[in-house]
Amino acid sequence: MIDQDKKYLNTIRHELVTIVEPNIYYCYQCGKCTAGCPLSDVYEYQPNEVIRLIQLDKIASILNANSVYLCASCEICSSRCPQEVDIAAVMNYLRIKSWHYKQFKLSSIANFYGIFLRIVKIFGRSFEPLLILSLNLLNKNFFNDFDIAVKILKKRKIRLMPEFIKKRNEVSKIVKKYL
Repeated sequence: MIDQDKKYLNTIRHELVTIVEPNIYYCYQCGKCTAGCPLSDVYEYQPNEVIRLIQLDKIASILNANSVYLCASCEICSSRCPQEVDIAAVMNYLRIKSWHYKQFKLSSIANFYGIFLRIVKIFGRSFEPLLILSLNLLNKNFFNDFDIAVKILKKRKIRLMPEFIKKRNEVSKIVKKYL
């Protein structure tokens, strides 16, 4: 690993253990966070494993896995922790830093974040049909989840026309710094 890679990984680790979650070393791997996580079965590293990898200074392993990108931020893991480690904040921080340093396992992850932010910049909120269509086109999965889309449209769970929020220019200013 080159020095530049080590520098950003050291920065992430330092910020994690000093600012984001100073109690990270209190984790004794009880597994309550993972037992409560509704998505732990699809993660490469379950919540308790993410914490352990941070303790072992293996941040790169986490960023090269899908765990932080799949996290729903439901905070069940944090609420179940007997040591009050805020695992959800750690996952969110790692997701933000992976975007900042452009460190993604899959290009589709970067595509999703980029498209999502551009849509929020335009409409002031998410517009799912455009997000799905753009993502499928960019990732060359033209008919991905098409069968589900038909069912959702029949039940009118998503709108075909976008909604614009008032003062979306203020949201646009916020999003610009992340694009």
